[in-house]
Amino acid sequence: MRISLTLSLLLVASCAAPPSAPVVAPPEVAEVAVTPTTPTPQAKPVLSAALKAWCQRTDVDFKKYNWGASRCDEFSWSHVRNSVDGHPIPWVVFGDETNLANKNVTLIMCGVHGDEITPVKFCYDILYDLKDFHWDFSERVVVVAPLVSPDSFFKAKPTRTNARGVDVNRNFPTQDWTADALRLWKAKHGKDKRRFPGHKSLSEPEVVFQVNLIKRYNPAKIISVHSPLMMLDYDGPDLKKDTTRPAKDLLLSMSEKASSYKVSNYPHFPGSLGNWAGQELGIPTYTLELPNSDPHQSDKYWKLFREAIHHAIEQRVGPTPPEPPVSATPSPSAAAP
Repeated sequence: MRISLTLSLLLVASCAAPPSAPVVAPPEVAEVAVTPTTPTPQAKPVLSAALKAWCQRTDVDFKKYNWGASRCDEFSWSHVRNSVDGHPIPWVVFGDETNLANKNVTLIMCGVHGDEITPVKFCYDILYDLKDFHWDFSERVVVVAPLVSPDSFFKAKPTRTNARGVDVNRNFPTQDWTADALRLWKAKHGKDKRRFPGHKSLSEPEVVFQVNLIKRYNPAKIISVHSPLMMLDYDGPDLKKDTTRPAKDLLLSMSEKASSYKVSNYPHFPGSLGNWAGQELGIPTYTLELPNSDPHQSDKYWKLFREAIHHAIEQRVGPTPPEPPVSATPSPSAAAP
């Protein structure tokens, strides 16, 4: 009996959990800012020979302006059209391009005028941000074209106009172009070569590129980055209407999130993006004019506007697309192929 009891006690002891280790309080550490985790390294996309050469040319200017490596070869570029001098005009898409009508699509374009240096780096900072940090693209798509006018930017001395001497922000096919573009260029600008609108609208490949990009993605909003007028401008549906309240709210909140950056009602011109896309197509178009074109200020401007850009990408400026009506018996037209 004593042997049996002893065995039972040993058996219980062998099945019992080991004594827990004493709890040691973790050492106190100073609170630090939470930053996004480093992304998992991914294989670089395969680029065409033209895009490889374009990225190499971009790196030259990044070194010229002390911006470091451009990381151009890390992005999955789309490329259809070239500039006058044959440089690619590519863009990058973040998010799923299917079912665009039901998604919050934001189009961001920079480098429209080659002598406005800081906007080019600004768009690349947007690219880095969208690629490196963990964005939710399930309901949104962001399209970024960082260098709309490469010929004018790649020059030893960058210019406002493209290789044919045309201001590609005065060449859009606006309704008033034929009557007013050349007339106002002569009367108001004294034939200033920097503002030449061309001999006819939509004559420049850089403008055709922008028009086709807008038609392809039908963005809910457009952000065009320029310098050096130091303001935030809006073109689009009348902000006094109740239906445009989201567009107005976005304008004001972008300003607020950038240290109350100046909002200005700048006039639009024949052949300008704001006139064509904003006034005529009714797409809320926000022109962000950075304070200057000094390449050494680029990082400063990104820090100033980063939160505003994040907010603009996240916000819808129109009503949420309605759910399709549920019908028990679809009509013959709806069922037809």
